[in-house]
Amino acid sequence: MAGNIFVACTTTESLLASSSEKTLIRIIPASSVMIKIKEWGVFFDGISVTAEPVVVKLLWSGTTETGMTSHTPVKRNARLSASKCVIETLGTSCCALDSSGIVAIREVHPQSGYQEKFAFGDEICCPGSSAAIALHVNSPSSVYAIGEIVYEE
Repeated sequence: MAGNIFVACTTTESLLASSSEKTLIRIIPASSVMIKIKEWGVFFDGISVTAEPVVVKLLWSGTTETGMTSHTPVKRNARLSASKCVIETLGTSCCALDSSGIVAIREVHPQSGYQEKFAFGDEICCPGSSAAIALHVNSPSSVYAIGEIVYEE
């Protein structure tokens, strides 16, 4: 770990259609790189107070999926080189689960958001090339979402 901090995020609000599952962000570490997930979050702009919660998952995924768009992560500190990870945003479908499955699952009201920051030593480690990690959402009603994953290489 070289202490290089990056932010992978959706660049615009992404429309989640009613009762659809989508992958907002997926990070695929390079074969020689281990990354640590430092924090992750998802935020919605719903307008209904009585709306059902959105199911949000941070999960291990396969390394291939259709409908994803390539994305360049934002550097969080100035001394960095470019990230060695492949970052993809907003898939047209849900990513395939790895045998390791779900890392975290939360229900989040669509008028709010959720962010989780890990204490030093509690970060989620992703060994290179074994699996990707993805932020996945399933909304019972249409709502816009923004997602982010902060990681260290």
